[in-house]
Amino acid sequence: MIRSLDPSDATRIFDIIERATKLSEVPIGPVWSRTQVEEECSRGGYVFELADTAQPVTAFVFVWDIGSAWEISFLATDPAARGQGLMKQLLQHVKSNKPADKPLWLEVHEKNGPARKLYESFGFKEVGRRPRYYSDGGTAILYNFGP
Repeated sequence: MIRSLDPSDATRIFDIIERATKLSEVPIGPVWSRTQVEEECSRGGYVFELADTAQPVTAFVFVWDIGSAWEISFLATDPAARGQGLMKQLLQHVKSNKPADKPLWLEVHEKNGPARKLYESFGFKEVGRRPRYYSDGGTAILYNFGP
């Protein structure tokens, strides 16, 4: 089930981010603090819940409406639930719910090949780069979907 994000989801989402960061074989971006996650949870986004688990929030996407566009600031799937297509479903939900006249933006570490492949499979187009953007010196790849 996909539902809107709620501030009460912050603890579970923080846990997902911490575990995903530790277990990732590719750079996934900056380390987020609990306070940042709580702030993001109050701004908007979606979570994927699996009803029959002890930890129902299994994947999430933070989405901001920044006026002229929507921006995805962070997304992740619980490492134990990867490979089930949950993020594909969440991204499709975001694409289906964004206003048609607003583009959808996101950025990703240049070395995060699996994420880049996923975004490109959804029709996101590379539109720019931010050299040395990440703390490891990596470049941020900017993606856009929509008008």
